[in-house]
Amino acid sequence: MSAKGFDVGEALTSSFNILLKNPKILIPQLISSLIFTIMSGLSILQLLNGLGGWFLLVPLTFLLLLAGFIVYTVVSGMYPLMVKDVVNGVSPNLTLAANTALKKLISLIAASILVSIIVAIGLVLFIVPGLIFLTWFFYTIPALMLEDKGALEAMTASRYFGRDKKLNTLAVIILLGLAALVGGFFSLIPFVGPIISFIISLVVTAWASITQSYIYIKYTKY
Repeated sequence: MSAKGFDVGEALTSSFNILLKNPKILIPQLISSLIFTIMSGLSILQLLNGLGGWFLLVPLTFLLLLAGFIVYTVVSGMYPLMVKDVVNGVSPNLTLAANTALKKLISLIAASILVSIIVAIGLVLFIVPGLIFLTWFFYTIPALMLEDKGALEAMTASRYFGRDKKLNTLAVIILLGLAALVGGFFSLIPFVGPIISFIISLVVTAWASITQSYIYIKYTKY
């Protein structure tokens, strides 16, 4: 192991093995994906049908998407705790992880929104700044959940943790992104394609959350 990075292959392989050996760790992401898909589908149907008129349609659509976002945010906060259990040789406690994430919901939402805005602005500014910001804040959720930090403190901790791991982190992000892209191509296949694409997306999303948590846990005091 280099003091200025980590083994990208080992991080991805070990994280995927965590998923394979603890399949129940996929359950939160499955619930999140299903809820978000259902909420998005309902929103699209309402827009197409104009149910309730525009005065009710817009706020209702917003509430449906907000519900999906909240579930996704809670699930993202669960993964650092579940991965920590696995690393410590304990079966992941989904209930405890969910309860802890719910207690930190406001901080999780604030961190998610702030990071998304900063990265989006960076991507608009000739892409490179966005990639830099993405590597800075990749470990925000693990820092927030494992160190009892607020949103801004967790973002600072993520940047500090990743300061000597930028290229390795970027490589992880790119490889996971390519895996997700491959999964997206399956949606073009008639009938079974969307199902295959959904499954791959589900696995890759969970894998990404496990990976960022695993790296943060392994290369800190945890």
